[in-house]
Amino acid sequence: MKIGDKIAKARKTQNLTQEQLADLLNVSRQAVSRWESDLAYPETENLVRLSEILQINCDYLLKDGVNENGEKVVEVKIVKEVPMRRLLNRKFIFMIALLLIGAYFALAGTWNVVMELMQFTAMRRPSGVLIAMGVLGAVGYAMIVCGVILAVGCVRKKEYLFQNPRAEK
Repeated sequence: MKIGDKIAKARKTQNLTQEQLADLLNVSRQAVSRWESDLAYPETENLVRLSEILQINCDYLLKDGVNENGEKVVEVKIVKEVPMRRLLNRKFIFMIALLLIGAYFALAGTWNVVMELMQFTAMRRPSGVLIAMGVLGAVGYAMIVCGVILAVGCVRKKEYLFQNPRAEK
């Protein structure tokens, strides 16, 4: 708001006409009119007297962002937050993959070891098949354990399939 608008608003709040204000300041009505139209500015002495007569602070007349009492006014703008695209949580996806692949390996390895042990005496297969299936099962169980550890970490940090962008955290 410009100084002229502030003077006019304060004058009207005090129910004074331009002529009445001019008489109180010992200036012409035209001078007050020019101040309110922002065609001229009051001198320093008149600014001080204006603030006394209109019961406003000089800072209010001269500065932006100051109210009639001379206190700083902070404008708060409410901005609607633009929704940001949520990001896939790679850690969560890796955890799911570990659990699924680990479960497959563990089941396949365990099943084949059991089947080989049951057929071992009858078919006399080489022990390499038994060892390979055992290793496959062990790897599967290890992957499941790693997946569970990642799952516990994800749940503690509340990280799921989709996560908010880092700026919102």
